[in-house]
Amino acid sequence: MARYKNGINGPFKGKIGNVVGASYKGIDYIRSLPETTKPPTAKQQHQRLKFSVITGWLRPILGLINIGFQILTGYKTAMNRAVSYHIKEALIDNGEEVTIDFKKAIFSRGELLVSWILEVLVLVNAVLRIKWDNGPESVFSNANDKASFIIYNPRKEKFVTFQNVANRQDKETVLQLPKRFAGDRVHAWMQYTNVEGDMVSTSVYLGEIVVV
Repeated sequence: MARYKNGINGPFKGKIGNVVGASYKGIDYIRSLPETTKPPTAKQQHQRLKFSVITGWLRPILGLINIGFQILTGYKTAMNRAVSYHIKEALIDNGEEVTIDFKKAIFSRGELLVSWILEVLVLVNAVLRIKWDNGPESVFSNANDKASFIIYNPRKEKFVTFQNVANRQDKETVLQLPKRFAGDRVHAWMQYTNVEGDMVSTSVYLGEIVVV
């Protein structure tokens, strides 16, 4: 508690921000509000759980998120927007535990057009061959747009990314996964970035794949 004399606007009573003004026997005082020690509610704890699950999952690919969610970030960071999307759209929540719905997960969100996925072929020695086709060329679909691929292995809790490994016009690519992934189920996504790096597509889920 501190004693004070007339400030800019004279003495005050009541709460302003985290301080309280009062008067006792003609002496004016101000004191800070006590810090709350109230434990979080079950609802607050569950919300924190959802936040921690998503942030922990996305943190290893922060660089990719910064590119994929760069558009219209406003006062939010790219990571803020990615976390907000996944909490609202890509969580399986039974009220006690939360898990990620990989089919709904995305790592970029933008105006570039996606391609039609024709084939995701699993080859021996942990190799994937992916083929696609494109619509007509336009400002949102350029032959030189760069294709990136994201692979996630839930069993090993490991991301593998292949950034800008093909052009849209190539219509296919071959990816060498870590050989230690053999026998595991992985999830795969594809997305585009333009040559200038300032436009992206919304990423497309390629499916769940058993690596051989």
